[in-house]
Order: sequence, then structure tokens, then C-alpha cells
Amino acid sequence: MMRRCVILGVLLTIGISLTAVGLENTFGESDLGYTIDYASDWVVERPSEFTVRFTGVAWSPASQVAFAIQNLASTSIGGQYADVDDVLNAMKCQLVTGPGDVCIYDGELIRVVDTSGRELVGPQIIAEYEYDGEIYKQWLTVVPHGSGDIFYLLTYTALQDDYDRFEPTVLSMLSTWTIGETTSTASSSTSTSSPTTSSSEIVILFEDSGHLGPYDYAADAYDKRLYPLLVPSHGYMAIAVIDETGESISGWVHTTLGAELMHKPGGFAEIYTDAYEVFAGSYFLKVGQDTMVTESDFAVYVFFSTSSFTVDDLEATFGSRYQTMP
Repeated sequence: MMRRCVILGVLLTIGISLTAVGLENTFGESDLGYTIDYASDWVVERPSEFTVRFTGVAWSPASQVAFAIQNLASTSIGGQYADVDDVLNAMKCQLVTGPGDVCIYDGELIRVVDTSGRELVGPQIIAEYEYDGEIYKQWLTVVPHGSGDIFYLLTYTALQDDYDRFEPTVLSMLSTWTIGETTSTASSSTSTSSPTTSSSEIVILFEDSGHLGPYDYAADAYDKRLYPLLVPSHGYMAIAVIDETGESISGWVHTTLGAELMHKPGGFAEIYTDAYEVFAGSYFLKVGQDTMVTESDFAVYVFFSTSSFTVDDLEATFGSRYQTMP
């Protein structure tokens, strides 16, 4: 178990003056205010309107690696954060307020030059924490846009053993990150009241399917899948897990430090959980066998809305609450 600690003054070598190598694709939107290149064997996901996530294609070595860029609104346009330190402190609080242990290493400032020649400066940290018996490592930085209206929250998360392997790819991507102008405001993480939303406002934050089992008797281990989740703002989240008739596949959502947020037990035809309040940041989704004899195809979905919703809302939009795999 790691010791809970905060270590200051550790110099990080992360920078964006490297030469991009092997990045064949480009992502960019004027609304987000930047372009960035990425590798052909990585994919782009949009957890929300103002969040972009890059990861390796399914079942590739990089499929459990996540590099994300999230636009956050400043107080000047009604957001929650006054400056980059406000954003960084909020992220640190999310890391250290869980039940597990975490080490946070502060580093030197990151410096980015935008298309107008303006130098943008932000802080960096690296966090290490344990989740589900594995050690994860996360790099995080906050860079202000030149307008002062938004902040870019960048995170790179991987298993500790994979972190160094894929860090060159992320650094190479960062070397192509070009910040220009934005044509719209960023998402605000300001907490608001929670009126019941219409089902049309619920979006699918994540989805995957596959096969779980058989039980590994040699290793005495249940088969499972772990997925990093990036929640774009304060809101409400629910999950659905579908398995084969008579089988038992469960789903869980935990904080990065292991606190259980929601659980969808296996062995029930009703697929949806209730919606739970969540805040912007990183979480983990786990899907796995409930019993040694379970072996099943599965599908898992994560739903999100900025307003509260019910199982009835989910059923109205995404289908019956009683489903099994074909």
C-alpha cells in the first residue's frame, strides 16, 4: 500500500518542445480552440461537448491508457475557477479525499506558445495511487487560454507499468498541440440545483462489449475489465450492464482511490442503476464475473446528464430495463 503523501519541488521533465513522431491523424475544432495530432492506432472519444479523450484502439496495448483535454470555464464567463491554481487545487482535493493512499508530486511550470505568440503558463503534477490492486500513475496540467475565459485541463492516466511505455506518444502529441482562438465558451463545472431532466438530455458517456470468463483457476482470479472514465462536469451518472440469460456479470464505478460510487449486481435482468451525483474528474469503471462459473458476453454503458434523471428516463430513451444478450 502506498503512503499518503504530498511531495513538493520534484522536477518534471514533461515539456512540449519535442518533435512529433508517428502521428498521422489530426483532431481540431474551432469551438475548442486547438488542434492536436495523434497516432493512427489511437481513437478519439467525446465524453462531452468540451472534453476530448484519446486512447489506443480496443484490445491494443494502449487501450487502457487515457490522454484527455477538457475545457473548463473561468469565473469571467460564469464558471467555477478563477485561475489555474483554483483548477489544480480542485483536482488535488479529488485525489486526496478518498479512502486510499496517494502520492502527489508537484513539478515545474509548463509553458505553451499559442498561435499569436503569447506564452501560456500552467502548473503540473504527477499522482500515484492504488486501485483494485493495481498502481496507477496520472500526469495533470492546467493551461489557461489567452482570452482568460477558459482553462485547459490535460490528464494522462495509465497503469504504473505502462506509464513510461506510452509517455513518449503523449509527449509527442503535446508537441503538436496548437492553441488558437475559441468561438464558444467552455463547459462550466459550477454546481446547480437538480431538477428532473428530460430523457433527451442524457448522453452515453462510455460503452463497450465483449466476453468475460472463464475463471482463471491457476491464478485464482475472476475475469474483469477496467476502464478509466473522465466525467466532464458536475452532474449525474448511471450504468447499465447486460449479460446472457442465467449468467452473472456485475459493474462498479469507483473513485480513483477506490471508494465505491455505484454497483450494478449481476444475476438480474434489470440492467440500469439509479443515477448518482458526480463531480468533474477521473473515475474507474469495472465489469467482471460475479461467480467462478459465470462466463458470458456482456455490454456496458455509462450514462451522464447535468441534471438528475431516473430509470424511467433511461428506459424511455435507451430501451427496456429488462434485457439480456442474444
